Amino acid sequence: APIPEVTDRSRFQAGKTLLLEGRLGHRVLPAASESQTFLFVDVSADAAARAQTRVPLNLSIVIDRSGSMKGNRLQNAMAAARASIERLRDGDIVGVITYNTAAEVVVAPTVIDAVSRARVLRELARPRAAGDTCISCGIDAGMRQLGAHAGMVSRILLLSDGAATAGVRDVPGFRRIAEDCRRTGASITTIGVDVDYDERIMAALARDSNGRHFFVENPDGLPTILDGEMAALTRTVADQAEVVVDLSPGVVAERVFDRATAASGNQVVVPLGAFAAGERKTVLVQLRVPRGPAGERPIATVRLRYDDLVESAPGKSEGTLIALISKDPSQLTPLDGVVSARVSSSETATVLETINSLARDGKLGDARSLLAEQSEELAKRRQAAIETTAAPASAAVVDAAFARQESALGAAGQGFVPPVGATATPAGARGRGAGADRASKAQIRSNQAESFDLSE
Repeated sequence: APIPEVTDRSRFQAGKTLLLEGRLGHRVLPAASESQTFLFVDVSADAAARAQTRVPLNLSIVIDRSGSMKGNRLQNAMAAARASIERLRDGDIVGVITYNTAAEVVVAPTVIDAVSRARVLRELARPRAAGDTCISCGIDAGMRQLGAHAGMVSRILLLSDGAATAGVRDVPGFRRIAEDCRRTGASITTIGVDVDYDERIMAALARDSNGRHFFVENPDGLPTILDGEMAALTRTVADQAEVVVDLSPGVVAERVFDRATAASGNQVVVPLGAFAAGERKTVLVQLRVPRGPAGERPIATVRLRYDDLVESAPGKSEGTLIALISKDPSQLTPLDGVVSARVSSSETATVLETINSLARDGKLGDARSLLAEQSEELAKRRQAAIETTAAPASAAVVDAAFARQESALGAAGQGFVPPVGATATPAGARGRGAGADRASKAQIRSNQAESFDLSE
């Protein structure tokens, strides 16, 4: 029997400054058995939007000055900080911290105007690089600098070129720091400089605070990265955004992919932070749906709430996702193409991090084998997803999403090259050792940055 002619309520769109799109992984689910599907939320800021009243920035620039930053690295970092301060507008607040074994306040929080800008730039005398690397000391000092400023967009810009050798040193500890920062209404953008920093720590800080993460192999590229980040911050059109998912009775959230979240009973809350014009963030939740009678069944209500800086008012939008429950197995629908692309993107991001782990252990053959397996699986999913996506515009989006993943996988192992004259490492064998040369280290950091972007 054909699927009943009813309005497709497994997806919706709502909103203006922030466009909220929700969709279920499957339009039709079985009545006779428990099933698994996905809830996908896509939040995008209008690229043409501009804040009605300019919202000032509350910025703390936190710069590594440990011994490894000697020479051009520290000079370029300070030049990038100066360029960032030049981009600030009157009324913005900025402070500058440097850190090694401990943190030092170079510039106390200062409201920018014609006089203070010049004074702040003069205070950025080149510091001397020495000592260990206490990243947590720098972040703690940066958070104290930000303080509590209602009606401002708060951000820490963190630069580091080394692993944490003092203070907090483990990823779970830094995730707790990131969560504390996020709860104060601020986020952390992390910039890894050169190839010897801990990419796992830097990515965790950015992800769990709703910031961004960058890899700069050549320190000369620092000003460009920071300039781009400052440009995005000045185009902020929404702040303190969060998605609230209220699940229908019996529906269970088994997993929230790639994002920090809070769950209580049948409600899942996912903070998304600030949005620049044109910025996009997604939420992916794996659901378990119980069996039940045929017909329409509400699965979840999705709400988005945020500070709308375009309308100068609270922003909100919502929609309800409803599946069809059928007793006829022939009516069951395959995984939605758009959702399939996002699920695959998360899996590809995980594969990139697994490849990094194998490379650190010197198992280059195993890393290449995993890359080949994922690439083959990705090609199959890409074809299936396009075939199940009827709308040409959606099919183009799906195809582009898979193409990006294939490109990431194609580039992921290029830096893992044995030394000249060496033979290829067989699967299961140990190679040169973890990150034995610059090319391997650079590849690992590049893979982590790509993994971060794929899971956004």
